[in-house]
Parts: sequence; C-alpha cells; structure tokens
Amino acid sequence: MKVVKIALVVVLLLILGAAGYYVYLKNSLTPSYSGDTPLNGLSENVDIYFTEYGIPHIYADSEEDSYRALGYIHAMERLWQMDLLRHVGSGRLSELFGSDMVEVDKFLRTMGLSTYAESSSIEYQSRNHESLPLVEAYIEGINFYIENNPKPLEYTLLGLDVEPFEIQNVFETLTYMSFSFSNAHITDPVLTELSQQLDSSYLEDLNIYHYQGESTLRSYDDRYSNYSKAISAMLHQQKAPEFIGSNSWVLSGKKTETGSVILANDPHIAFSQPSVWYESHLTSPDNEYYGYHIPGSPFPLLMHSDRQAIGITMFENDDMDFYIEEIHPEDSMMYMHKGEWKEVKQRPEKIKVKGDVPVTFTVRSTVHGPIVSDILKEEPLQEIVTMHWVTTNHSNYMIEAIYGFINSSSIEEIENAASTIHGPGLNIMYGDAEGNVAWWAVGKLNKRRNEQASKTFYDGSLGLDDPDSTYSFQKNPHAINPDWGYVHSANNQPDTLDGVVYSGYYLPDDRGERITEIIDADSTFTIDQMKSMLLDDKSMMHEAIKGIMLHAIKDTDKVELLRALIKWDATFNKDDFKPLIFQKWLHEILLASQKDEIGEDLWNTYKKTHTYKVAAEHLIKNERSKWWDNVETEATERRSDIVRLAFEKTIQELSDRWGEDYTKWKWGDVHLLTHKHATGDVLSFLNVGSFAVSGGNEVINNMGYTYSEDSEKQSILFGPSTRRIVDFADVRNNSWSILPTGQSGNYFSPHYADQAEMYVNGEFRKMMMDHDSIKLSKNKLILYPAD
Repeated sequence: MKVVKIALVVVLLLILGAAGYYVYLKNSLTPSYSGDTPLNGLSENVDIYFTEYGIPHIYADSEEDSYRALGYIHAMERLWQMDLLRHVGSGRLSELFGSDMVEVDKFLRTMGLSTYAESSSIEYQSRNHESLPLVEAYIEGINFYIENNPKPLEYTLLGLDVEPFEIQNVFETLTYMSFSFSNAHITDPVLTELSQQLDSSYLEDLNIYHYQGESTLRSYDDRYSNYSKAISAMLHQQKAPEFIGSNSWVLSGKKTETGSVILANDPHIAFSQPSVWYESHLTSPDNEYYGYHIPGSPFPLLMHSDRQAIGITMFENDDMDFYIEEIHPEDSMMYMHKGEWKEVKQRPEKIKVKGDVPVTFTVRSTVHGPIVSDILKEEPLQEIVTMHWVTTNHSNYMIEAIYGFINSSSIEEIENAASTIHGPGLNIMYGDAEGNVAWWAVGKLNKRRNEQASKTFYDGSLGLDDPDSTYSFQKNPHAINPDWGYVHSANNQPDTLDGVVYSGYYLPDDRGERITEIIDADSTFTIDQMKSMLLDDKSMMHEAIKGIMLHAIKDTDKVELLRALIKWDATFNKDDFKPLIFQKWLHEILLASQKDEIGEDLWNTYKKTHTYKVAAEHLIKNERSKWWDNVETEATERRSDIVRLAFEKTIQELSDRWGEDYTKWKWGDVHLLTHKHATGDVLSFLNVGSFAVSGGNEVINNMGYTYSEDSEKQSILFGPSTRRIVDFADVRNNSWSILPTGQSGNYFSPHYADQAEMYVNGEFRKMMMDHDSIKLSKNKLILYPAD
C-alpha cells in the first residue's frame, strides 16, 4: 500500500511539473500584441495595431522604421517558418532535422539553389538599389527580436538554436519559391519514358504530342523514371510548401455593379501550418499598402493600395530542359559537346548534420547545367543527365520588381517592373482605381527549335537544342484593357503571340472555362457574387464526361442510384454522395485503361503530374483509343467494358467501406484537409485539422489531391492559400480575405488557427485599411528606439 501511495505521489508530481512547465512555456512564448518594447535602430516610435485576427497595422514616420518593425513582427509570429524556408533554399535541412535530410540537401544543392541565392544577394547589394536600406532595416528588425526574446516552441522541442538572418536568406526563400513553381523535374522524365515505351498514338490520345527529332532522346531505359521518382520523393520530404497553381480574374468597371474594378485571387499552394502568407498593413509618409508576405521577405508578392492591386498565378511555362550527355569512354570527367570533348566542372559541398558528422560531396556540371543524375544512388553507366533551369541562368531582380510594384503610380510602371522578373514564371494580375485591368506573363522564355520536344530529354552532345536565347518581354503573353472587360488566369495554356507557342505544364481548361462561363453569363457583378465564385465547385470536366460514363451502365439493379447520378450537377459538395462516386469511378477508369501499359512504378508518378489531369477528358471522349484494350488479357476490351467494370468496382469498394446505403455516403467523408506542421509527423498537436471540405481537383475551389485507390481518404494536398477580393469602389472598407489557418505560427497565440473553421466554411473577413476603425483596436504595441 505504501508503494502505491508513493507511486501516486510521484505521478501527481510529474503531472504538476508538466502542467507547470506548460504554463511557463505559454507565458514566456505567447506573442505580445500590446504594451511597449524597444527596437534598436528606430528613429521614432512605431505604433502597431493588431486587429481582430492578428493583422498588424504598422504606423511609422519613415519607411525604414516601418520595415524594421515588420522584420520584428515577422520574427515574433513566424520565426520558425522563416528559418525553415531559408534552410530549404540553401540545402541545409540536415542542420535542423538530422541525417534523414542529407539526400534532400544534396538534391537542393545540386539544383544550385544555394549558390544562386548567394550570387543574387551579392549582385543585389552591389547594385545599391533604393530598396536596399529597407531590406537592411527589415533584417535588423528580425535579428533584434532573435537577440532579445525567447525562441519559439519548435526550438525547445527539437533542441535547436537560431542563427542571425542576413540578406542572402531573403534570396534563399525567394529562390526556393521559384524552384517550387517548376514542374519539369517531375514531368519530363515521366514523359520521356512514356514516349519511348509507347508509340505516338498512345500519347496523342492523351493530348500529348511528342516530337521525335534528331536531337531528342531515342533510346529507352526505365532509369529515366527513376529520376522523377527520386525527385518526387525528395520534394515530399523537404518540409516547405510547394506552389502549385492559382485562379485570378480582374473585372473592369463595365463588368461590376459599381462601375469600379474588382480583383479576385487565390494562389494554390500546398497546405501547411503555419499558413504561407503573412498579412500586414504598412503606413508611412512615403507609402501605404496592404500586403501578403512570404515570411522572411520584406516586400509582398500580393498587395493593394488606394491606387492599384496586384495578384499572381503560376504561368506553368516550361523553364527547365534536360540533356543526356555523352561521356568519354576512357575518362568519366569528359563529355562531348558540339564535336569536342569538354571537362566536367566540379564544386565541393559540405553539409552540416544535426547530431552527426558533416557530409561532403561534389556537385558536377556541364555547359547545360548541374548533373542531376548524381542525386541517384546508382548512376547509369556511361550516361549522365543534366538540367538547365532558366531562373539560375539569369540575374535576379525579384526584390527590385516587387519593390517597383508597391511604389508604382501607373500601369506603365507596373509593366516595367514586371519585365524585370526573369524567373519564376508568373502571371501578374493587375487592376487599378483608374479603371485599368491587365495581365502579364513574366519570366524569361527560351527560344526552342520545337516546343513540344522540350518535355522530353535532349541529346546534349549535338548542341542543337542548347538554350542560347530567349524571347523579349514584349513577346510574352499579356492583355491590357481587353474589349471584353476582364482578364483571367487559371494556369491554362495562354494564347500565342505572333505565332509563338509556349511549352509548359499547363493545367486543364476546366477552371478557366468555368470562370469565363460565369463572367460571360452575367452583365455586372457584386462583391458577394465574387465570394461565391471563389467557392464555386462545379467541374467542367465531369459535366462533359458524365454522360459518356453513365451511357455504359445499362444492365444493373441500381436503377435509383443511376437516376440520382444522372441528375448530378457536377458540383463537389462535401455533403453529397455523388462526387464521391464519380471521382473514384473516374480514377478506376484511368487506372484500368492505363496502368497495364505504363506499369506500376511509372503509374504512381504519372498520376501526380498535370499531364494526367489534362489527359483524362481526352481519353474518356475517345472511344477508339488503344488505351481501352487491356494488354494483359487475351480479349480486346472496349471503352464500355472498362467503364462498366470500373463502375462495379467503385460501388463495391465504397459499399464495403461506407455501407450499402449510398445516400449516407458523403464526399466530405474522404475529402479531408489537415494543415501539417513541418514536425507534425512527430509533434501532431502542432497540426491543424482535419476538416471535411467541399471542392476538388480542377474546380475553382481547387482543393487538390492525388487520386488514390483508397476508399477511406483522399487527402487534400493543396488549395487556395488565401481567398482575396479587392474592390476599388471602396478599397478601405469593402476588400475581403481569409487565410487557411491563422496569422501566427506561434502555437500559443490566439491567432494560430482562428481562421481555420471560417476558411473551410467559405467565410471571409475584411482587409481593414480605414484608419479610424483600425485605431479602435484594443491591442496596440508601441515599438520605441532602444538606442
């Protein structure tokens, strides 16, 4: 009995100790949203009002003071995220997470992210641009916070410290962002293998037109898919969210009820916790704007002011090319290029590893770029693959460009700033108070002999497809004040300009078609209609193919189910059973028709590409495609056979999992959103969710997932990183937004996840810019000069 009592006392003491430690951490780590605190370098006091959802409204007497304060606030709210992003952009994840990240760091350094960020930082500072003092002030604000405040919870739990920030870290963050926009490193190896494994008619049936020229790769080897699989696996591990796609439209006054411009934008990015964007409102005598920052970067990629508004979508242009290099038979450090043997260049790299000894390796490169085949553990004999990436082969003017956006006073100045962005490929969406609407595709576009050939590997030895020149910015797709009264982008293929076709990894036209269908169907729009439009979940593809699918189902005892499916309006509502059936049915059709030709390994990579999405509708509509015949059987299957068998399998598997009563099935039972923290696999309490949500692949409310055979769960990977509407009829009082979780990355903050329920419920909150309303806030933080 005495032993039991002692044990109970020990347990009680442990519980009290843990509770006490939790209270200590909460009290010491919760951000301060009111009071006063010193900040070194300020010329005058800076007043910061935190409104209901933790958005800081920064009032300063100079721009330098406003950016110094912004750096301080970014560190207060998002220091762990900022540190993570710079470690990704420099290939230093092993310093945070240990030896499991060594291969990922090798990959990131081989891609050249860290060396490009370093050279970009040096060049930027040498140009002495007028933005430099503001960037320096921002960095100083970050470092003052680090020096004078406790570190966020993640550092305590992982046993880490944080080093001071420097300007190079800004470029590391932006360079990683640029890299995450690219799709070629996943898609090109897959299409190369498909083009060699199958005859051209198979690819044409998927709307993939393969060019077989004298310098494109002709031999077939399944090791090419290994590049894609290896890169996919490493990108999955690298902890930072990838930029995927986006919607945006800008309506001129002739399309709005008020006669003023409205901009809507929802960049699609992989979900994470904390959210990708940090919102802030900066006011100084020289400038005022409301912006969305990537933490660790001083200037916002999305912004609006009384004068103008900027949104972005991903261009999805092909900015990477791959080359097979011919190696000298007697010297592995020599390669053939344009008739002569050249020496492979080498760059030593050293990776520091948490809890282990450093790892050294060598990055090799040719005239085309880094040898990416070195990231594989087994290098193909007598063959190396190199990669040319447009971004790292041009000077980086991204900071100057974004600074130009927030300080421009005309559409001409915006266009000039946009022209300086060499990478990544973006669509800059624009509207202003004067009634202008515009769209520019930005990024350097390589001139190629044949654009279709760019999606497979080139023969590097001939030099016929070397990236020797680019188009001028004037040749990039764009539209300024079109007669039809609006511009839009949904990552779909842009029109040609002067006959130039731009190779890319464009998404299906579904979202673009739906956007234009809605806008063209109504003469004028209100803000409420814009909100509804951002939440629209009708699938144009499913509307186009559902009749074909249902036509194949004739002999069945499920008459009532078929009647219900026939009436489906192709919307993906979380409480409806019909989208659950159709999404799985479509996937089973594609699986049954393609996997036998493609093979298990390549299929699992192929279904993650944009090409898979683009090809689906084309295949379903083509009754005579070779894909319908299962090559593993003696019979010759037709489309109707595959569609019918896929339907039977779908209903059976869903019944096994969710019961016989299909009316009780719900799309939201499987379509689930969890905002994962970088350490969420271990520290799951830092995750937010999960939530059942409406939407799906390639609808405007693009809650994207990779098709899975699992009837249990279709985990949402990416979606709107914000939903944002700017109304120039009343910018300060009638512009709206929402974030997926919250403003703060600090677990103890009340703003860690205070928007999560609002987001999944389709709610919005004001982007406040009215000074009188802002200054009624109960939370006011005063930063005063420390020196």
